[in-house]
Amino acid sequence: MRICFYTSTALPKLGGQEVVVDTLARQYLELGHDVLVLAPWPRHATADDASLPYPVVRHPRFFSTRRLVAWYRRYLLKTYRWNPFDILHCHDVYPTGYLAALCRSEIGVPVVITSHGGDVREGNARLVKQGLTERHVQALANADALVAISRFTAEGFRRLYPLARNIVDIPNGVNAHEFTEPVARPADLEARVVANQYAFFIGRLHARKGVDVLLQSLSQVPAQHRLNLVIAGDGDERAALEAQARQLGLAEHVTFLGRTTGAKKVWLLQNARVTVVPSRTWESFGLVVLESYAAGRPVIASRLPGMQELIDPERTGLLVESESVAELTQALARCGADERLTDQMGRAAQAFAQHYTWREVASRHLELYEQLRRPQALRRVA
Repeated sequence: MRICFYTSTALPKLGGQEVVVDTLARQYLELGHDVLVLAPWPRHATADDASLPYPVVRHPRFFSTRRLVAWYRRYLLKTYRWNPFDILHCHDVYPTGYLAALCRSEIGVPVVITSHGGDVREGNARLVKQGLTERHVQALANADALVAISRFTAEGFRRLYPLARNIVDIPNGVNAHEFTEPVARPADLEARVVANQYAFFIGRLHARKGVDVLLQSLSQVPAQHRLNLVIAGDGDERAALEAQARQLGLAEHVTFLGRTTGAKKVWLLQNARVTVVPSRTWESFGLVVLESYAAGRPVIASRLPGMQELIDPERTGLLVESESVAELTQALARCGADERLTDQMGRAAQAFAQHYTWREVASRHLELYEQLRRPQALRRVA
């Protein structure tokens, strides 16, 4: 089967959507399918597409989220003419799903849309712009299947397009073996990062991720139960968060590592006492939760859609109200004081992660594609 992923963001940018696109593409290749990724050029990085095992076709970045968007369909049509595909899988409702809708009659292959959360959430800034809600609806109405990675995205589809009857639940996954096998301590890691003596955050340093709440909570944990904190990731908030850590008297207890990938990320997940996901508004699906689970470590997370369906409270982790310094402080103190509790939850978490392998997720997508390609298949899937 020849599959085209059309996404508004791809590697080298590193986030949930980019990881999903890359991982699924690699899985399809291993299963004997041809995969092509169509994406805009990255904004602030050089794309090393030649190092990837699948071809990547780039087009200019979108000039605007509202104006001239339809003009970009020429790149989708050109890609199809040069590299005909059997399935078009868009990893956004807008703009890629919308462009697929505009090209349906000329391409004539089944269209699948996966939302990674931001484009279907309440409060999405794009939806208040003139005409953009209608474009989102047009994308959803013209898709053959809408893949919901969580209840959060399924509810978002229905809120935008109540007539949707083609929602298919397929979660994201994790390469469990990558996080299960022990790795050596990175040589460049600071000595104060001691195995099992720190809480771990990894992600973009953005206000909605709630790292400021995490720092405030850590400062209130009694000293005898206070874990150190390792923060892996970068973003616009980094300087402000470093200043906050100093102001709270946590400079010696918090380590900022910047962007962290590969074996270093795996070691940090495997050797944390607990991973913390303190998001304050929304999370469509917690990839880092599954990665932490696969590494055998529990998770403290905000009680939000996308988190609640992954965390079994008191069994695989702890849930706290978002932006609640008091609840997060209490959870951090419990994990700092009770190593037996975190080890017990970590074992249960690792067992849970085995149900979310990327091979299983890829197979479910491929089954959906085959269903949509059958000549006798209805245009909509149940």
